[in-house]
Amino acid sequence: MKLSLSRRDFGLMAAQITVGAAGTTLFGLPSALAQQKSVNLGTFGGIDAQNYIRAKNSMAQTFGPGAKVDYVTVRAGSEVISAMAGGSLDMCNIGSSPMVVGYANGLAASMVYAYKSIIDSEALVVQNSSGIKTVGELKGKRIGLPFNTSVHFAALAALKGAGLGPGDVQLINMRADTIASAWTRRELDASYIWVPVIPRLVEDGGTIIFKTGDLATTQGLAMFDGFLVRDEFKKQNPDLVLAFLKDFDTIAREFKQNPKEVVATMTKFLSVDEAAVMRSLNTFYPISAKEQITSKWMGKPGEKDTGVAKTLKVQADFLKESGQISTVPKDVGAMVDSSFAMKLAA
Repeated sequence: MKLSLSRRDFGLMAAQITVGAAGTTLFGLPSALAQQKSVNLGTFGGIDAQNYIRAKNSMAQTFGPGAKVDYVTVRAGSEVISAMAGGSLDMCNIGSSPMVVGYANGLAASMVYAYKSIIDSEALVVQNSSGIKTVGELKGKRIGLPFNTSVHFAALAALKGAGLGPGDVQLINMRADTIASAWTRRELDASYIWVPVIPRLVEDGGTIIFKTGDLATTQGLAMFDGFLVRDEFKKQNPDLVLAFLKDFDTIAREFKQNPKEVVATMTKFLSVDEAAVMRSLNTFYPISAKEQITSKWMGKPGEKDTGVAKTLKVQADFLKESGQISTVPKDVGAMVDSSFAMKLAA
């Protein structure tokens, strides 16, 4: 059997032979190589921190030179949950609603950071031709959206705020990548969806009448995407989790403070136009580590009465009412682990 080693591998072997501190394993490889740490990192394939790391080829800078990174592209929160349950995905950003669904169904994973505050990156768009001006006027109308996602919850919450229930409208379960074509065929009266689909609907005869950020003022809910980590991976590799979150904070600032560089990098990497990248950057609202550990967001470790905990509980109740989960977890806030945020905020 022929074994191929890179110049870096030879360097590592030589260094260990010199100091005589490392043992050897199969094929005489030093144990540092045999025990190489790895992470299956999820990305939604768009303008997220994970894809930025990928585009910049900066995995070693983020996780350290000894870590192996495999990227897993997902299209929806339900895919994140399924992949984590199967052990093929370790860390990924995800909407809080599918996160609750996973937790209620026994997924051993923790929210370790609020990935972003959701304000205008998700919205309810109506066809101009429908004449609909308010959420209350959606009674009996066809609304396309992906189920078991953050927009599904936001849609139900918006409808409830307008005095409507799921049975008062026609909710149609659709993948995000099929909504624009259905919209063009005028098969939908409305859609609750996220960027980059929103601007496509608006440009094709649509008007935004409600944004997810409106739930903060109408119902006191802090809406967010969370960064979810498999508990087993977190226990075995807390250093990799913390390393990513440290770099994420840096990348989040880069997204807001140096958009020209981000646009140049992601435009080339994703083969999309600059306007599409800027739309994503303009609707990205990061939360600093110090903000994360306040009661408005995750709170300090062990804190119960927090904004994140309240939102998760309300979402769990909605999910139970709409039949998406069979039981509400006794303490849905137990899935929140703010210990990493505490370390970053120190």
